Amino acid sequence: MSLTHSRGPASALLSKADKSLLYDSAVVLAGHEGPVYTAQFSPQGQTIASGGHDKSILLWHLPTVANEEKPNYGILTGHKSAVTSLTWLLGSSIFSTSADGTIAFWDAETGERFRKGVGHEGVVNECSGLNNGVCVSVGDDGTIRVWDEREKHEVSKIDTKYPLLTCNASKDGHTVFVSGIDPTVQAFDLRTNEAAWKCSGMQDSVTSLGLNSDGSMLSARAMDGSIRTLSAKAAVPPGIPRMSKQVYAGATGSLQQVLARISFTNDDVYIGLGSDDATAIMWGTASGRMVNKFSGNEGTVIDVDFHPSEKILLSSGSKGEVIVRDY
Repeated sequence: MSLTHSRGPASALLSKADKSLLYDSAVVLAGHEGPVYTAQFSPQGQTIASGGHDKSILLWHLPTVANEEKPNYGILTGHKSAVTSLTWLLGSSIFSTSADGTIAFWDAETGERFRKGVGHEGVVNECSGLNNGVCVSVGDDGTIRVWDEREKHEVSKIDTKYPLLTCNASKDGHTVFVSGIDPTVQAFDLRTNEAAWKCSGMQDSVTSLGLNSDGSMLSARAMDGSIRTLSAKAAVPPGIPRMSKQVYAGATGSLQQVLARISFTNDDVYIGLGSDDATAIMWGTASGRMVNKFSGNEGTVIDVDFHPSEKILLSSGSKGEVIVRDY
């Protein structure tokens, strides 16, 4: 692990109306060797964490200053294989998953890995934060595992029949939504470890589930490039389908079986997704119309994330680049 320095408080991110925080409309963050599978803004938006095939997590300042001496201010190492996903927790903690079958909790201020978790058999594909240092992970072994940063071992496990590729957790911390090789989207109540509901309708393996800000809607992306939205509520009115018929056209399928990820903007107005054609795409959530298609990545765009308060898009790709841009 390696850390250098940090900058001012979150208040430093307050921007003037119509003025971008970024020093340029698009900034490339270079440092990874090989594909970058995951990249996320911190809860306050001051910093970025990215992880990938090189087994490392890189920490970056939001690029607000041109020619900054150390934009990559930290490197977290310890996983024995690719970092497949990460999520920021409240405070300065990061939870990560790896193709080596492990999970880890990190202190992003000190660079310390203060908890390593084992239990998954095979690749751990994605994670999501619940609350109070509790996270969930899913993997090729078809299990959902719950972890607490204060506990040495997993605190609970749910078995499913098929490999799970994606998960997202409700804001109240009671429900986890999962899908994978079997394209059925399922919700599990973590208080009982029982299935709450399931929804079919996707025609290919689901690689990503996005959750909107109030936890009422999911977006699902399938390996064939199709995107659908569905209600995340515990119940839907009789006769009303859980999955919308709205079509979001324009994304290509994953010829290389990449687990491209989908995300809502902080105001839920747009949905963003990475694509095999080296672009990051945005659609209007309600209209289904494509509103932006950003180039700049050299290979498949794998992960996208949106700044928690500003109109800034983060994308990472198969050629090792991380791009931060205005939208």
